[in-house]
Amino acid sequence: MKIQYVTENALQDLLAQHDAYKVHYLSRNEDWFKSYLAKEGVVLDSQIEYVHPDFSFNPDFSVSDLENVKAVYEALKHLTVAQATQERLWVGFAHLQMRDYFNFRLKDDLDKSNETRLKSALFFVNGAKRSLFVHVLARLWWVGYMTYDESNPNNPYWLTEFFCAREFSGRSVYFFSSNFTGNRTITKGVLRALKKLNDEGCEMKRAHFVEAGRYLNVVGGAMILDMLEEDEVAAMIESRIRKVFELQPVTV
Repeated sequence: MKIQYVTENALQDLLAQHDAYKVHYLSRNEDWFKSYLAKEGVVLDSQIEYVHPDFSFNPDFSVSDLENVKAVYEALKHLTVAQATQERLWVGFAHLQMRDYFNFRLKDDLDKSNETRLKSALFFVNGAKRSLFVHVLARLWWVGYMTYDESNPNNPYWLTEFFCAREFSGRSVYFFSSNFTGNRTITKGVLRALKKLNDEGCEMKRAHFVEAGRYLNVVGGAMILDMLEEDEVAAMIESRIRKVFELQPVTV
């Protein structure tokens, strides 16, 4: 099938009239969606073909978030970075071809009429970069893209599995909000270091991820981080986390 997306006029209408339309999202009013999306000038077909992801609807999000990162990235791996930053693409998916997943993942927020989360899950209202990791569908692709490791053909999702093991929603936002974690080499270097420490028995929590980002911000003022190799980033972060949290190397 081909990817569908909303027109610019439709996007602006959905945003401008959100307060009026939100009741239909909260009540999962399928008749309203069908009527609105059938209007002329609302939906366009792209020339991009894809196989619909086999979503997991496991209510244990620690399981389904990981599975859905893999499913969405595998289905849409052929998207370019430029395409994957387009709000109309992800708004289209949330309203059209992936609305079932949207309703599943936002069920608690919809049931509680959490209007703030509804809007941020639908639209890019948190700035260009941050929104990619807040939007309920865009974040699946972007976490997959940023953590996928082509150098490990046996399991290219080994870093993805580590990253998604806990606090997926919050971790996606606070980790990828750093300017430096927009670079895949740096991201994978950081995650390699944190996973190594985690595998040693030092459970990596929010503080460790935050410290890694803080350290990169400091070091970035003295060197060009984009010139570093993945191994160099991993060594730097491992050393920093060991020092700050007083973690001793494992002796064999």
